[in-house]
Amino acid sequence: MSDKAGPVPQGKLALFRGDTAPSLEESGMVVDRSFAGNGSLKDLFEPRTVGNASSRVPFRQEGANGMSLVDIWFPPGFLLPRHSHSADCLYYVMEGSVTMGTRELGPGDGFFVPADHPYAYSAGPSGVKLLEFRNSTAFDTKFYEKDAKGFADRAAKSLADSS
Repeated sequence: MSDKAGPVPQGKLALFRGDTAPSLEESGMVVDRSFAGNGSLKDLFEPRTVGNASSRVPFRQEGANGMSLVDIWFPPGFLLPRHSHSADCLYYVMEGSVTMGTRELGPGDGFFVPADHPYAYSAGPSGVKLLEFRNSTAFDTKFYEKDAKGFADRAAKSLADSS
């Protein structure tokens, strides 16, 4: 058994360590990203809109039916753009809170998002730490914001107002 992060074979007992987990970007799990609106993905995720957000992949299983676990931290006021994934996702709130529409979810709450279902949320006043369980180790992401620059401006304001 290894302490190095990376894909583990299916059907095998596997331990994993969070301190060696790659970021979501480094993991190679996101296969394709597309943007349906005006602007670009770079506009959606300018440094001023991201703050100290982070995502790490402590567990990723090999194979077509693999599973993955992503540990996510979003700072207070972080706005996640409306988007969908090509795989089902199950989210569990560990710390802080998220607001989805008019509903606030806190520690011990969670939500399930079926594949290709658009969703968005914002981090609460103390930020949010989420665990994301996925029934896949590769997925596509589609962003639905109509105006990337307008979203970036709103996201930057939300982060500034929350600090």
